[in-house]
Amino acid sequence: MDNKPALDRSFLIPIFIGFISVVGICLVLFAARVGASRGTVQTSETATPLKYQYLATEPGIAVPTDAPPGTATATEIPTLEIIDLPPTLFPTDVPTLIVVPNVTKALVTVSPSPTALALGVKYDDADFKFNYTGAWIAQSGVSDAYQNTLHVSNTIGDSVQLSFVGQKILFAYQAGPSLGTVAIKLDGVDFSFDQFAPDTLETEWESPVLTLSSHSVTITHLGGGSINLDSIAVIDLSTPTPTTAPLLAPTIAPTATPTFSNSSPNN
Repeated sequence: MDNKPALDRSFLIPIFIGFISVVGICLVLFAARVGASRGTVQTSETATPLKYQYLATEPGIAVPTDAPPGTATATEIPTLEIIDLPPTLFPTDVPTLIVVPNVTKALVTVSPSPTALALGVKYDDADFKFNYTGAWIAQSGVSDAYQNTLHVSNTIGDSVQLSFVGQKILFAYQAGPSLGTVAIKLDGVDFSFDQFAPDTLETEWESPVLTLSSHSVTITHLGGGSINLDSIAVIDLSTPTPTTAPLLAPTIAPTATPTFSNSSPNN
């Protein structure tokens, strides 16, 4: 008969494994409790508020300016509160005060233009006060013409402008065969006449009587053959005979006469 020990050793292995498992479970539960206690952070209010700096590249992350460099904490962007401010007066909204000084009214006398024909004077067609436009031809040595000169137009549309101070003008010209028609605009009023005549003769066109003031005249080649202008006289109704306008000769400056010295150089 075999002698068996009182305790079977084969039961010790399961018991040891169970003990080790219980110890492991207890360690895991203890470690979890310790970790949970460390994760709880007590918060308290501070007197200094956080300052936020917004970056255009990362609009969803705000980093406190007081945080140490190199740290970034993802936080929610605070809501900005919009406050309605009273409107500001800009310079354009400021009313402008215009001060107008007292101005004493004075009578202003308008003097005639220096190129206006004067009252009671007869002007030759070559006078500088006639403003010719177009292809007018200046002729000289013309018999029976005033001062032997004429201005002739062979092109329809040629014109001459002038102004005068008076009440009436006389337009002198040479009439003849194959001559054309002249149009005159006197202060905006239109007149016309024909320079045609069977024989060549000196004649005139006379304007109506006007108010004694400044007037403007435009003489235009209207049609037909050539036309010509000999002279214009501004009639003074109190003295019907006009005087002759003087011809202005160009002024020639005297030339300096060189002075020679008779002294001879010393030998």
